[in-house]
Amino acid sequence: MNSSKCTLAPLLLILSACSPACTAPAASPETSAAVVAAPGKTEDPNPTGSSAPASGGPAVVASEITEAKGVDLSRLTEPQKTTFFQLLNSEPSACGKSHSLAVSLRDDAACRDSLSVSQFIADALASGASPSDIKDNVEPMIDSLRPREINIKGRPVYGNERAPVTVVVFADFECPHCRQEAPVLRQAIDQFRGRAKLVYKHFPLSGHVRAKAASIATVAAMEQGKFWEMHDIVFENQTTLEDADLRRFAQKIGLDMAKFDAAYKAKTGQQLVEDDRNEGEKLDITGTPAVFVNGRYMNPYLFGGTITGWIDDALRR
Repeated sequence: MNSSKCTLAPLLLILSACSPACTAPAASPETSAAVVAAPGKTEDPNPTGSSAPASGGPAVVASEITEAKGVDLSRLTEPQKTTFFQLLNSEPSACGKSHSLAVSLRDDAACRDSLSVSQFIADALASGASPSDIKDNVEPMIDSLRPREINIKGRPVYGNERAPVTVVVFADFECPHCRQEAPVLRQAIDQFRGRAKLVYKHFPLSGHVRAKAASIATVAAMEQGKFWEMHDIVFENQTTLEDADLRRFAQKIGLDMAKFDAAYKAKTGQQLVEDDRNEGEKLDITGTPAVFVNGRYMNPYLFGGTITGWIDDALRR
């Protein structure tokens, strides 16, 4: 899973991402072990807090729950299992209840998020993360599972408009990571055969000087029912997005050029693009692509770190 992200500031990672200083994705990126940061917050390279226990870990006290139904602990050593249950008994329910994750797993079968966060803790320990790092990241992990309201009215949709799962991507047409992820998202929608749809939202980054113009051009194409055709050709040629290039792309996909020229010159799509960007900022998006599945902020640490895993989880809820 590619965890590199083009960002304006460090944040909870979603797939890959772009920032004003973004570069093309590496050929074979590797995902870092366990540390994530809350959206809009900066990662602390030297987090403070409780230190990791000794290699054997303190003994589990009698009052602790030492079962975690549904959580795969097969990768953990015995000392890591001890640490896992300490964290499980000390961290709060992911569903806002006044009890621990351990109690949530035992008594609150309706809280799927506690199971997901508990599996994150187990996987993070297995990957070598320290207990203090994990504790610092439980809250942003829980927050990523909180559904957000996102306006999709009048936005381009790929797939069945009545599908039960809505995948929303905020993207930038000059972002190489967005280009890389675009076909992955579409393939996932195709794979679920009418049960998921993809909605595109514009998030041009300030460091990408032609991204906003490209977005406005795709809105002009959307007015003629050809957003996705323009979306594809713009991404394919994202290093050549001058006005003449955008006009050439419009001709190539068969747009009515008089209508396109009028819409592009008048910047009729600018308000929609700016509205999307403003909404993204309110959602604490600081990089692209930012993906939401039924309002939940996708990250590479849950459900296998794949869009198909996230869609599958949404269908199970």
